[in-house]
Order: sequence, then structure tokens, then C-alpha cells
Amino acid sequence: MPTTDRGGEIERSLREQAAAFGRFSEAEERDHLARRDDPEAAERLVEHNLDLVAEQADGHAGQGLSFGDLYQEGAVGLLDAVAAYNGTGSFRQFASLHIGLQMDALIEAEGEARKEDQQMVEDVRAMDLAQTMFHQRERRDPTDVEMAKLLGWDAERVAAVRHQLDQARERNDALTLAYLDPAASDELGVDFLPEADPRRQLPGAGPDE
Repeated sequence: MPTTDRGGEIERSLREQAAAFGRFSEAEERDHLARRDDPEAAERLVEHNLDLVAEQADGHAGQGLSFGDLYQEGAVGLLDAVAAYNGTGSFRQFASLHIGLQMDALIEAEGEARKEDQQMVEDVRAMDLAQTMFHQRERRDPTDVEMAKLLGWDAERVAAVRHQLDQARERNDALTLAYLDPAASDELGVDFLPEADPRRQLPGAGPDE
């Protein structure tokens, strides 16, 4: 099943969950807040305020995270709100703020992770190119010290990027071998299914992956 369909099913299920319980009356909310040290009362408070999680997930849409990821993180914020509420002001406003802040933190963390991933990709490409050029000129691979001087990096960065580059090459070699000899994929732990298209592209090489 395509990922998009699966994501749509998850979203529909979560929206149905959020709508299923309905909102507490003011009296029910006060009663459960007074007894929220009881795990069952706290659970009911969460269930009957899940609509706030769905609302905040909609409000945080379009920032790189799925509804499901936002909803899950918002549910954590709602749990925290139940525990932290001090009885002052509207509980739902308090909970909605906590939920939103929890989602904001996740979006920020994911954004930083994507930046780090992109930087690593760029570093790997730079090292690969530098190693190729060095080898063409010197007829040997550069040492880490030579690579650090060539790229203007410190030794720790060189070691980390070299590790990533070596891993990428190992994966590429394994996938290529599995493509040429599918029987070898079992030994390598590589899943490979030949394309029905007679042109047979390497995995990840075309839009129909």
C-alpha cells in the first residue's frame, strides 16, 4: 500500500478517535480535574480533550511533519497539561497552549535534524570529490591529515564524514551486487526485487521505486 494511503488512513483514524469522546461538560471537567491524580480520571481528561490535539495539528500543518506525528506529539503535550494545570483559568486554553508548544518543539527539532542531514550530504559529496581529485594527482588515497588540510576541516569532522562516505559506498556496492546477482542479496542482507520493466533500473535510480 502506498505511503500516502497509509498516512491518510492513520489521519482518518486519529480524527475519528479525537471526535469519538466529545467534550466534557463544565461540571464533568471540574470533577475530573479534581481527581486527576487518579490515573483513570487523568485518562478521561486526555480522551475528552483530544479534539484540541487535532485542532493544533491542523494549525501546525505544512511544516514538514505528518498529521500523525503532530497528533502523537500533541497527545504528549496534553498529558503534560493534565499534570501541570494549577486550577487557574480555562483548562482547555491551558492544554491547547501546552499542545501547541509541544508541536513547536518537535517541528524545531525536526528542522535542525534536516539541516544536519543536508550538511552531512554536502560534506560527503565534498569529501568524495576531494578524494577523487587527490587520487588522480597523487595516485594514492589521502590520509585524514591531508584531507583535513585540503578541506579546511578538523580531524573529528573528517573522521565522521569518512565514516558516512564508507557506509554509503558499502551500501551502494551491496545493492549493485544484489542487482547483478540476486542470489547474493540473501548473504548481504539486501532485499532486492527485480523490476518488471525490462530496462531494470538500479534501486532508487528512477521515479517508479
